[in-house]
Amino acid sequence: MEGDTAYYRYRGYPSNCLNVVSVTVWQFAANGFIKKMITGGKQREFTAAEEIGAALGAGMSSAFICSPLELIMVQQQRKGASLASTIGSITNSGLINWGRGLWMTAMREGVYTAGYLGVTPVIRSEVSSRFPTWNEELCRIIASICGGAISCYLSHPTDTIKTCLQGDVERKRFTNHASTASALYKEGGIAAFYRGAPWRLFRQIGGMFLMDKIRVTVSPLLFPHRF
Repeated sequence: MEGDTAYYRYRGYPSNCLNVVSVTVWQFAANGFIKKMITGGKQREFTAAEEIGAALGAGMSSAFICSPLELIMVQQQRKGASLASTIGSITNSGLINWGRGLWMTAMREGVYTAGYLGVTPVIRSEVSSRFPTWNEELCRIIASICGGAISCYLSHPTDTIKTCLQGDVERKRFTNHASTASALYKEGGIAAFYRGAPWRLFRQIGGMFLMDKIRVTVSPLLFPHRF
């Protein structure tokens, strides 16, 4: 019984691991590419708007990787089928289903990436410049709380709609974006779009802190010529 319980708790785990790794790599690479386009390859400081805008674009572009992988994960979590069986089931139900939730994913990932590659570093730098005697990690904690809260509550409604769409590939209840939003609102008002938000907030604050710390620490080691 305990083994069965553990299995149910980890449905979709491989898909989620592949999703997190591949999407994060893409977002970092796309962010660098967009920044290079902004400056034309010249070395200079970025404005806050440029930092956040580049991160937003990088996040939105990652939806083409993220959305199909999350579709597999959600379907596995709902139905408990194997990875191969889930992929076959989605494909057999219509290739168009691979695009379920794509635009909501793009909006969510755009805001999330803008949070950890844009808002958090910008706020950390601003806090550090205003309070130069403060410890860097304290500045990072403050920035992570702000970045996590902003990205979580701006993106959570899109994540809720996306999950409903991807969980119902048969279109029994959630047929499209408009009908899904309408069904959620009738069911619970605005609060229905924010179900689970507190748990996601804690995860995002931790993620913002770790991403910023790793980026600042690892980047000089990987690209010493840029520092």
